[in-house]
Amino acid sequence: METALALRALEKSFSSHRVVDGISLDVPKGCFYSLLGPSGCGKTTILRMIGGFGEPDAGEIVLNGKRLNGLRPYERPVTTVFQSYALFPHLTAAQNIAFGLERRGEAPAAIAPKVNRMLELVGLQEKAGRMPANLSGGEKQRTALARALVVEPEMLLLDEPLSALDPALRKRVRIELKQLQKQLGITFLFITHDQEEALSLSDQIAVMNKGKIEQIGTPQEIYLTPATRFVAGFLGAVNWIDGIGVRPEATRISRATPGNGARTVDAQVETSVFLGDCFHVQTRTSAGVTVTAQVSHKDEPFANGDRVHVWWHAADELPVRE
Repeated sequence: METALALRALEKSFSSHRVVDGISLDVPKGCFYSLLGPSGCGKTTILRMIGGFGEPDAGEIVLNGKRLNGLRPYERPVTTVFQSYALFPHLTAAQNIAFGLERRGEAPAAIAPKVNRMLELVGLQEKAGRMPANLSGGEKQRTALARALVVEPEMLLLDEPLSALDPALRKRVRIELKQLQKQLGITFLFITHDQEEALSLSDQIAVMNKGKIEQIGTPQEIYLTPATRFVAGFLGAVNWIDGIGVRPEATRISRATPGNGARTVDAQVETSVFLGDCFHVQTRTSAGVTVTAQVSHKDEPFANGDRVHVWWHAADELPVRE
């Protein structure tokens, strides 16, 4: 697959602290690519260096064969959607979207159809004349997205653009964002600390920790076959039983002894919480280890104090050990 963005041995330090420590990766063209990691891992610093808002101490940034090091932000064929959206409060939604085209010197007759197309793509035709103060959080996010896309960048950089939205709206906008990226075919580089966002949106994910990349792969590869214990824990809950990692959804509970070669430990139910689609059951093994499992609401319910067998299949064990 053709590479859009190549980072080569990228380094960045602030004072004596190495924030980005020799990062190298290739982002395929037309890919929705996520940098996922906790706060302070260096992902936003990488985004800023790609956008030209900071220069690396060492290494190269190459986009579609062109070296970006040393270029000013406006000289780079990338645009950024910031966490705060950074809309101009004195301009309408349509005027915000048109701003980049006007700065580029395009004729008004050419700008109008491009802005209208973007308003249609993001579903804001009826909100074109509203000021940002009169837009909802989701509408502001879509306005910022349209403003970044209307100039037809070679890559779109997204700095946690969904973090300010409420959970229900965030899920809806995630779907819209993914559909828009596939429709336009533009390479997206998405920065997030939210593993659910990364898993649901990405074609590929690079998991970062302390300035380094722990693993690169598809969402399925990273979740099901994590390369390190950090990746296993950061991508979701893990039960560590005698050093073996098993996801809660792959962990089973029963009163009867399971067969079929299942791996089993004895435990006692501590809590059982109904979550709508399942029960979240927490147990404690005879060795004092807390183990959680997701139990179907159609199954026989478990009560606090019940003696049970916790079991799983060897095929469901994660490839890393505690």
